Amino acid sequence: MRQNWLEWVVLAMSAAAVVGIVGFLLVDGISDEGRPPVPVVELMADAAYEIPGAWILPATVSNEGDEAAEELVLRATATVEGVEEESEVTIDYLPPGTDVEISFGLSAEPDGEVTVTTVGFRLP
Repeated sequence: MRQNWLEWVVLAMSAAAVVGIVGFLLVDGISDEGRPPVPVVELMADAAYEIPGAWILPATVSNEGDEAAEELVLRATATVEGVEEESEVTIDYLPPGTDVEISFGLSAEPDGEVTVTTVGFRLP
């Protein structure tokens, strides 16, 4: 049985695709530094808003590490009307290289800067 030119082209393209995918996976596996989760929080004070009884501060949380974080707990601390307040948010799962939108809630607009700390997380 004789094969035509189209079959050879398809075979060559398929082989190139398989070699490319295997090569990418090898390079990705070798270059993976295995860094633990690195949660980075960006507060969006310009997008903050007030609802009855609360002041809502949106934020974006990114994971710049190479591993996922589970049950990531973040705590925002601010001074509101002379009293220090805290607001905690728990993110169930944050894969590496992704980000999620969250919001912290306080009783009123803070008097000064809002600081966010990572309380802890679990490795999967």
